[in-house]
Amino acid sequence: MTETKAPTLPERVASRIDSLTATERKIAEYLSAHPQEAAFSSAEELGRATGTSDASVVRTAKALGFDGLPGLKRSLQGELQALLSPANRLSNSLATFDVGAEGILTATLRDHVERLQQAERTIDPEAFASAVELIDSARETLICGFAGLDGISAYTATHLTRIGRRARAASDTGYRLADRLLTLGPEDVVVVIAHNRIIVETRVILDLCAEVGARVVLITDTLGEALRDQVDAVLSAPTSRPGTFTSQATVLILLEALVIAVAAQDQERSLQTTDRMNQLREELMGFSRADEVALNLPAAKRDRNRDA
Repeated sequence: MTETKAPTLPERVASRIDSLTATERKIAEYLSAHPQEAAFSSAEELGRATGTSDASVVRTAKALGFDGLPGLKRSLQGELQALLSPANRLSNSLATFDVGAEGILTATLRDHVERLQQAERTIDPEAFASAVELIDSARETLICGFAGLDGISAYTATHLTRIGRRARAASDTGYRLADRLLTLGPEDVVVVIAHNRIIVETRVILDLCAEVGARVVLITDTLGEALRDQVDAVLSAPTSRPGTFTSQATVLILLEALVIAVAAQDQERSLQTTDRMNQLREELMGFSRADEVALNLPAAKRDRNRDA
């Protein structure tokens, strides 16, 4: 016997829309249009987002056929898990691109331009300025990105170090993450990169920061409303169209902007540290950067430079 598939949230809303009160309809339409926020937000947060109340949110969930908000959230999380699986994302992306390498290149570049334009609208300039101030004044900045974000995290930590700010990456998962978090204190800042869902590592980091007084900058696509009250600055930027292959290009550009803005806070310090790094490199290599360029020139050009 074939198991009957449970209706999706949009299907539930469509089938019950006429029986809902005006407030319930408003909430139901919001939940249907924002499934990622609804899946991980509390009743109070959803009430605030819809301009209603937590009690109204719970009543709406029951009116849609769920046993309450927890049942609605479990249903949405299950739907999102299927939608956001790597295989489904890649399949959806390929289906939207033109056939052939040139068509894929053009579509990908245009898609990223659109994401960056959207990020310009969604990133709060005051939140960005606050994040820059926090990182610039921190004793140490910890960059936490998981599930393929370890490279971006390490890259950002390296560049913050090169402008004279103590920074390191923490992308370990499970019990190994504990070692990276042990020394966090009230003078530190944690940059958390989190998309789509709140994983165990993110929850542990936020709880620990609240306990020790460390400040938190959140970079996210959809979790801003769900976590806003637990962090000091939210930078909301889209990573991709819903259900398509995830790109972190917007996140990388946002992190680079943070590094440059932090460097601009104290240009002399940043330049001095960069110069010191170049001196150390020269000492380690045994020749200057100018000599390195000359060594990499073709033989004919090296001879002309020597004659000059």
